Formats: sequence, C-alpha cells, structure tokens
Amino acid sequence: MIYITYILFAMLFIRFLVVTINFISRPYLKQVKEPVQTPMVSVLIPARNEEKNLPKLLSDLSKTDHPNIEIIVCNDQSTDGTVQVLNDFQEQMPSLKYFTNHELPHGWIGKNYACHKLSEAAKGDFLLFLDADVRLAPGILKSAIDQMQRKKLSLLSVFPQQIMETKGEFLSVPVMNWILLSLLPLLAVKIPWYSSLSAANGQFMLFQGDDYRQNQWHLKVYNQNVDDILIARILKKAKLKTDVKMGNNDVFCRMYENRTDAINGFARNIHQYFRGKRSWMLLFTFIIWSRLPFFAANGEWRILFLSIGIIISMKIMTAHLSRQNIIQNIVYHIHHLTNMTRMVFKNMRMNRSQTIEWKGRIYKG
Repeated sequence: MIYITYILFAMLFIRFLVVTINFISRPYLKQVKEPVQTPMVSVLIPARNEEKNLPKLLSDLSKTDHPNIEIIVCNDQSTDGTVQVLNDFQEQMPSLKYFTNHELPHGWIGKNYACHKLSEAAKGDFLLFLDADVRLAPGILKSAIDQMQRKKLSLLSVFPQQIMETKGEFLSVPVMNWILLSLLPLLAVKIPWYSSLSAANGQFMLFQGDDYRQNQWHLKVYNQNVDDILIARILKKAKLKTDVKMGNNDVFCRMYENRTDAINGFARNIHQYFRGKRSWMLLFTFIIWSRLPFFAANGEWRILFLSIGIIISMKIMTAHLSRQNIIQNIVYHIHHLTNMTRMVFKNMRMNRSQTIEWKGRIYKG
C-alpha cells in the first residue's frame, strides 16, 4: 500500500509543479501602446441566434484602437433578431459586413463551416476568429498582433477571463481552467514538437493569414465537434509555432448563465483536455475522488494533510491565473469536482450514443 500512496502523492505533486510553472510564467499578453506596424486584421464572427451577445461584442470592436480592421459576421441560419442587430450596426460601422449561410453541407459541423466561409471572405493579414459572447478591451488587437509578429506565430489563442454572475456558474465554470492549468504547462505549447502538448480556445483564435489560407484549418476539421484543440495539434504536427495566453482584463466571456448549461457545454469536449483519451479522463476522475480517502484509510495522516495543503495552493494559483475569486474557488472545490464528474459521465453518454446536440442542431458520430 505504501507504494500506491507514494504514486498517488507523486501524481498530485506533479500537477502542483505544473500549476506552479504556469503561475510563475504569467501567461498573459503584454500591453502595447504604439506598434511598429498596423497590418490588416479580419475579425471573423460566426453567429447563430446571437441577438443578445452580438451588440456587446460589436460595441467593443467599435472602440478598438487598432486602426486597420474589417469585421465580417456569418449569420448561421439565425431565427432570432441577429440580422436586425447586424443591420443596425452596419449603419454605424463601415468596417462591418455580414452574409448568411443558407445551407449546412452534409457532414460539416455548423461552426466549422461558418468559420471556413468567413475565412474565404477575409482579406486581412491576420484572421481573428471570435465567438459572439466574447468581450474585448480596446487594446487587445494591438497586443495580440504584437505577440504574433515578435514570436512569428501561426496561431495565438486566448482563454478568456470568465464572467460569472450566478452561483451555478461559480460551481461549474472554473472546472475547465482547473484542469487545463494543472495538466498542461502553457509554456510547452510553444515547443514545436509533441503535438499532444497543445491547447487553444475557439472563442479567440488569431491566425497568420497566409498560413491559414494555405492550409484551410477549419476545412481539415470540418466534421469535428472540438475544432480548437484539434487545429492546434495539426499546426504543431506541421511544426508551426503556436502560443496560448490567459485573459487578463483584456478578453472576457460569459459562456453559460447556469450550471446545467455549463455542464452540457463542457461535456462536449472535456475528453480533449486528456489528449482525447476518455480512459485517461476516467482514471483522472477516479484518482481525484479516491486519493484523500485512500490516504486516510491507510493512516497516512502527514501525507493526507500535506496533500490538502497542496490542493489549496493549487486552487489559489489557478484562481489567480484565471482572475477568479480565490475564496470561492477553495470553498467550492467539492462542488467543482462533483460537476466535473457530471461532465465526464455526460461525455461518456454522448460518446455511446454518438449524438451531440448544440445550437439547435443534432450531430451524429
């Protein structure tokens, strides 16, 4: 039993080291006041029934201090007031244009097809794909373009700072950054090998334009429900440079408004945080629930209390990195584990049924 104790503790300590590396590296974009160049940026927004979110994002884009942008929205068969919102904003924003996708080709995922068509309409030196529920600070485009140019990146992605307003969100949304920041040192994303060490967030993905046009990244994942991480892996396999940052009062998002929506949403892709291996996902879930009870059952009290201290330290660092409330992240830890487990088992049910419902569409396979 002592060997199992050491193995379980070592696994926890490795995760602690990963979080510490992320904490020390401060994975945020640097603020830029006066860039040397102002290349054209195509801001590309797939929108399906986004009358609530689009006005906020378009308002943010109207205040950007990057002078050379075009904004293109794909109205993906919306049935709400999305088109009216776009018509209203077009009168105020000459850089805004939109088109409507009338049919979804067989086999395509809706968002992937919208992004593909947006890329065909874009003229920019850089292509920035944004989800409609993202919010932006005025200087984010300058900072992102500066990072792309200095590091000669093909892809820069940002995990937005999450806006949470209800208790259900506080109990569920922090789960994903907790997993991400404790399993992947974000510095490793920059390494041009080991495609398994990849990460990206489809809410904010900035591509070098020529690379995108040559490779048609969304076409390569046309039928994949999880496009962002898979695209990042493909880029790394091609030895192209990628980078990932955390939102730091510059990119925001309120993904879900309650716990049920958060669990259903995250369940679609939680297995990709484990390199697409559901067996690893299940093993991870089993270990996080059994580790502390195992230590207690075997009388390993020093290791038990040391482990609790390590977990609290990890929660503090991940909350700080994510710009979330530290006390809430500690107090709600058991709730986070419970909701993560619900996401895992819902993901397994989706996999068995080979059916995913999202944005009013049902996808098979």
